Amino acid sequence: MSYITENLQDGEFNSALANFNAVCIANAATLALTPSDLTAIAAAATGFNTTYNAATAAKASAKNSVEAKDLQKKSSRATVNKYAKLFRANQAVPDNLLDSLMLPHHKTPGTKTPPTTPLDLTGSADGNGVVSLKWKRNGNIAGTQFLIETRIDPAGPWTISGSTTQAKFTYQATPGVYIAFRVTAVRRELSSLPSFPYAFWENGGEMGLQLAA
Repeated sequence: MSYITENLQDGEFNSALANFNAVCIANAATLALTPSDLTAIAAAATGFNTTYNAATAAKASAKNSVEAKDLQKKSSRATVNKYAKLFRANQAVPDNLLDSLMLPHHKTPGTKTPPTTPLDLTGSADGNGVVSLKWKRNGNIAGTQFLIETRIDPAGPWTISGSTTQAKFTYQATPGVYIAFRVTAVRRELSSLPSFPYAFWENGGEMGLQLAA
């Protein structure tokens, strides 16, 4: 059981005061209370009730005010963001004016960096014509596509015969029949220069040969 003389929460204390006042009025004679005593007790009860109710209302109002502020902030930010995009997209608006508006400068278009030419293309072939190629990425990042081109005539056109994101490739050729390979790196629709060609069965031989570009 809680007592009114304890440090009660505000709501509990307000109810306890109202009860204390009512009981004192109903039992004034038994409690030997004078009219002056009853007035003081009533003032204590009503005085706290008035300030308690005012504080409760103020707290509710403050909460509503904070919620209203947050909603308005969200709405205002959306409006500013809308016009900020328009201003930054308009190249006629100078950067110093964007500074005055506390906005970032215009976006500069990004430049695409072409991939670099694969280096040191080499390979080996077994007796069944299975050609194993490998090369150095030369700084090309993961995800770069490597196009493998072939030609079966030293002066003929190049034909794309496969692609990979790795720095190696296996190709089934006809053993003993001339074939040359080269590799081109491709990224974001940009291509590197092709690697130096590498040929197999040059003049009927079985050894690979790196050719001039």
